[in-house]
Order: sequence, then C-alpha cells, then structure tokens
Amino acid sequence: MRRCAQGLALVLILVFTCAYILDDMALLLAGGTLLCALSGQYLLFDHRFRKVVTSIQVQRTPERSQVRKGTTLRVSTTVSVTVPHPMSVKITEQLPPQVVIQDGNTEADAGPDPAPQTCQFRYRITPVVHGNVQFPGISLSVRNAFFENSIDLFSEAFSGPGLVIQPVGFFEPSSRRSSAESREVEKLKVVSGFGIRALREYYAGDDFRRIDWKLSAKHNKLFVREYSGMVTMPPLLIIDLPWRGAPYPEHDLNRMVSAVTGMAEHSIRSFQYVSILIISGPNILHFTPQEKDLQQGIAVLREWMHPVERTVHQYRIPDRADIRGAVRHLEMVIIEGKNSRVNAFSDSLRKKYISMLAHMQVPAFAGQVARTLASIEIDEIYLFTLGCGDSSHIRQVIRQAKIAQMVIHTRIPDARVHIINPDSIYKGADTLETFT
Repeated sequence: MRRCAQGLALVLILVFTCAYILDDMALLLAGGTLLCALSGQYLLFDHRFRKVVTSIQVQRTPERSQVRKGTTLRVSTTVSVTVPHPMSVKITEQLPPQVVIQDGNTEADAGPDPAPQTCQFRYRITPVVHGNVQFPGISLSVRNAFFENSIDLFSEAFSGPGLVIQPVGFFEPSSRRSSAESREVEKLKVVSGFGIRALREYYAGDDFRRIDWKLSAKHNKLFVREYSGMVTMPPLLIIDLPWRGAPYPEHDLNRMVSAVTGMAEHSIRSFQYVSILIISGPNILHFTPQEKDLQQGIAVLREWMHPVERTVHQYRIPDRADIRGAVRHLEMVIIEGKNSRVNAFSDSLRKKYISMLAHMQVPAFAGQVARTLASIEIDEIYLFTLGCGDSSHIRQVIRQAKIAQMVIHTRIPDARVHIINPDSIYKGADTLETFT
C-alpha cells in the first residue's frame, strides 16, 4: 500500500474503533463503505497489473553472440508495454552476474497510455568470466495512487539470448613475436619546412617550439606557426584509462580528456585523419585507425574517456629485456669481483634470473600492441596516462614502439611529476611531458 491507501486504512481503523465504542451503526456503515472502496481499488489494481504483465514484449539484441573475455560489446533491448490509466510502470533490465556494465541506461519509466509504448535500453557490458552467459530477464514495478507491486520476469519470453564468452590467454608463445614485431619504417622526418605558411591558434599538443611569442603577446593568445614543405605523418594517440576499481584523481582525468581531444582535433585539421588506441592496463579496449571525420573522432573519445573495468592485470611483471640486462650486469660483477662472497651471491642471483627467462613467455598484450602498430603507417606516438597504479603495461607499449622504430612521447598530469621516476617506469620513452 502507498500513502493514500495507508491513510485510508488508518481512517478505516479509526471509524471502526469509534463505531465499536459508541455503538453507532452509521459509523459502522461508513467504515464498511471505506473498506469496500479500498478492496475495490485493490482488485482493480490487481486486474490492471496482470494486464500490464501480459502486454509486455521484450526483444534483446547483443552486438555479437561470441566474444572474448574482457571485450566490450553493445546490447540493445526493446520493451513494448501497455499501461492503463492511471498507472505508471518502471522497467529495469536485469544483467547476468558474469558481466560488468560500462555505461548506458538499464532503466526506463512509462506513463499511462492506452496504446503500446516502446522503451529502448542501450548499454555496453564487459564479460569478466568465460563460459555461457544468459540474460536473465527484466524487473517490473507498477504503481498507482493507492498500491504498488513488483515482479521479476525470468521466463523464456523475457530472457535471452545467450552469449558464449571465450577465454583469453594472458601469455602467448614467444615464437609469434618475431613475425609480429619486425617491420622496416623509412620515413623522412622534417620538424619545420622551408617557410611559414600560416599562423593559427594553439591547440593542446602542439610543439612549443612553433609558438610565435611576439604575436601571442600582442593578442594575449597563443599562436602557432605552420610551415610549408614536407610534414610528418599523423601521430597515434594511445590513451591509458584508469581502473575504476581503484582511486584516481578525477581532475587529472578531466585534464587528460581535454588534452587528448585537443590533439585529436589538431591532427584531423592538420593531417586529415587521426588514429586512436584506447587501453586500460594490459587490455586493448578500442582501436580507431585513420579517422577522418572530426565529429566521429570526438564521439569516440566522449564514449570511451572514463574509468573502466580491467579484466586483466599485470601487477609489475618484469620485462625480459630488463632481466637479460640484470644477467649481463651480474656477469660483469662476477668477472671483475674479488670478493668470494659477492661472487657467490651474484652467481646464485644470475642463475635465478636465467631460470626465470627459461620459463617466461611474452605477454599477450605485447603481441597485441605490436600487431596494432604494424597495421598503420605512423612514426610518432603520444601516450596519455594518469600514472597511477601499476604501470608495467606502459613499459610494454614503449618497448614495442622502440622495436618498430617509432618516437614515443609519454604525457602525464603535472601534479604527478614529482612522484614518478622516469628511469624506472617510463624507461625508453623519448620524452616525458605533462599536460595541464
């Protein structure tokens, strides 16, 4: 019962109590009338509630029927319902426990209308457990001024379809690495041309060396020189999204969104297209190669630039190249060392490292990044990250960029420069810059 029915019930109890105490037949008749009215409202609500349930039709369409664990897919659900006057309906989409919702709407309200109404649910989910997943159904909440009731509809007419979630191996054999990471890139790189072609306003991500400081001081606005002649190819923008399961600086994320959007707009205006790779830890979420439409590129960034769920973590996995470097360093210590205890300890540690190299395999994320870089023609990469949490995957990206002979620039929030050691976390990057 809602508040109106509860109020009538209290009045009904009061009337019956007064009729019993005063022995008044008129009050008893009034109480009986109220009881009949309240019972009639309940029977009428129950009848209309059953009509609403029988009028519901659900059609659920996932983007794919088979996906790999950690892959984000879109789901569209159409619900048709007839709501009699004066009732209102709230429909909630039920999701299986094996998936995590990324964004979108899973609830809708429908008002009284004698004609069938259509409600649309559009959302994105990420499976976190492999196996067969079945959409359970929907939940329905119906109310009027006196009563409300809820029901879960999990029958075959409201559930389904099923999804087949395939597992994803974290490691892959090292034999695939040689074919995925080897390619030759010979491009002529020119920082500036033969003369100044035009002057324009500064976009986030422009080279500071091209700023015309005299014109900027005159107009109190930053202006950049555009040179004529040969220019470099459009860069690849790699965005490392934070994990929403851990705390992250929200103001730094907003600044990263602004910087990435500015650089994407500048790339499309200057080079006619831009390539965007969105990752979150060792998870590749979305890849847009050579996007020429500015509005479509901004729409992709608006859709993805928010914290997401990470299905795979690395947790500071050491790199094979770093371990090989440590082995070479220990061998030099053993050759040059004169202390028997130091030599014995160095030899024991060297054997441990060699044993690790014998059993370590190349992470699947490294192969995915290598294949992505090999599929597009670029010579420069801008990596945007908040620099919080585990950064082992960033070393993998930098390593693959160096193997492909690409210049990579790492950009982090200005507030985190003093707590980040570039030699350990971003070792190998050409530049470590900040965005404000």
